[in-house]
Amino acid sequence: MRKYDLNINLENKVFMTEIMRKYFDDPAENKLHNGADVYKIMEVEQALSIKFPQDYVEFLLFTNGYEGKLGQSYSVFTPVEQIISNTKNYREHFPWIVFIGTDGGGEMYVIDKREEPLKFGILPYIGSESDFIFLGHTFEHFIEQLYTNDFWDNRKNS
Repeated sequence: MRKYDLNINLENKVFMTEIMRKYFDDPAENKLHNGADVYKIMEVEQALSIKFPQDYVEFLLFTNGYEGKLGQSYSVFTPVEQIISNTKNYREHFPWIVFIGTDGGGEMYVIDKREEPLKFGILPYIGSESDFIFLGHTFEHFIEQLYTNDFWDNRKNS
């Protein structure tokens, strides 16, 4: 079983605070939550046979879910307690994903766990494996891509 430093160090808190300031516009108007329980994160990892990237774990420890603006887009990041059930809802069609959120419309935020390093991306609720859009190997790169919202143009040009 994965081990975490149970003392969330100050450096990680500062890092995540900077990430939140940089990408998550106007935190006062967005819905943040108390941080997730580290044991619950480990339970979810074990149940889904995955080891979450460290910066995603730090996000969950900082805020267990999020709802609000991310750049010009609306985003919902799933609390750790709902990741297993949401992932199971799509397992029949996408057994290789871990569901971590949504844009509130037609796209899921997912982690592709088929190979290392893991891939963060988006996938339509009604779509196929080829519709997956890779947006980064780290949570920070993933949210940066969501924030700038230029991946649609890049997808059309590829």
